[in-house]
Amino acid sequence: MTHQGIPWPKDPHTDAKHNIYRGYLTKWFPILLLDHGYPSVTYAEGFAGPGVYADGSPGSPVIALQSLVESVSKSKSDKITRFLFVDREKRCTQMLAHELLRRFPTRPRSEDLMPVKIATGKCEDVFEAELDRLQAWNQPILAVLDSWGNAPIPYSLMRRLAQNPSSEVIVTFMPKHFMRFVSQMDDNVDAVFGHSGRWRDFTSCGTGSEKQMFLLARYRDMLKQAGFQYLLDFELVTRKGESLYIVFGTNHRRGLEKMKESVWEVDKLQGVGYRDPNDLRQETLFDLDAPALRPLEGLLLSQLSTAGKTRVEDLRNFALFNTVYREQHVIPALTALRDKLVITTDTTQIRRASHVWKTTSQSG
Repeated sequence: MTHQGIPWPKDPHTDAKHNIYRGYLTKWFPILLLDHGYPSVTYAEGFAGPGVYADGSPGSPVIALQSLVESVSKSKSDKITRFLFVDREKRCTQMLAHELLRRFPTRPRSEDLMPVKIATGKCEDVFEAELDRLQAWNQPILAVLDSWGNAPIPYSLMRRLAQNPSSEVIVTFMPKHFMRFVSQMDDNVDAVFGHSGRWRDFTSCGTGSEKQMFLLARYRDMLKQAGFQYLLDFELVTRKGESLYIVFGTNHRRGLEKMKESVWEVDKLQGVGYRDPNDLRQETLFDLDAPALRPLEGLLLSQLSTAGKTRVEDLRNFALFNTVYREQHVIPALTALRDKLVITTDTTQIRRASHVWKTTSQSG
């Protein structure tokens, strides 16, 4: 995606994305800089943009630096925090450099403790090499690869990130891009999907929704193959039906838990809500102050119908690893299903992790 004007207007999903990024970074920096023994961490963006939007609001590079300043004071940690910002447009990188100076006229940390690198070039060409120059490898990296959905990130980079200690990725992915331009894409695009051309089989799927889910599943396959153990993907959707998928990859349960906290603790986002790709009904979760649990009820009921009698602990893990919901949402959803008489429990203490749930058809 290219923009005629720089800076450009914010798209409908931007505030939602940035609230999630901010919420996660204010957890990520303290955990790695204060709780763990790593001497350094690196925050890296492959499609950084100019750092500001047409209305003057900050871009993600500014939000990342602000998150460090707000969550970890210099007095608490003298560990190195690197920042890498890459964009293919020279006008973007020049404006970003100016914007960072404007927003942070006094450096929050010294050059030694907070090196900032702004590089011009395509992400697939320069991102990994710049991480090499920063000596970022073998220490935690959070790579934000927000490419407006076309995800032109080679498998080799994803694999190296997945195998780097305590490193994570946040990727925006828009299946419709691949659906629209498939006839114009050569075999080089297969590298995005782990050097597999199977993604092209989406053309054999029935509905548009089925095509999108097929492509998302192939992208998840690539991230698993690369080495990310835990994945979270969810759809940001506006009331007008515009959607964008965010995919998060990590090798730590705590990272997955903290990302879900960030997703669910944000305020209402000006008409932008979430949709769980695993929910076949595709219900939208707009009311973030009171989570809409009906999609989770359906997912839990399906799991119980397949697995039979299941402990709450296992259902909580199912929600954590296989849905957009948090573990804390499971008990309210199960209680609602019980009140509808579609499931039952073998014990009377419904909040005990040891009790076993089953569908009413499995009673006896």
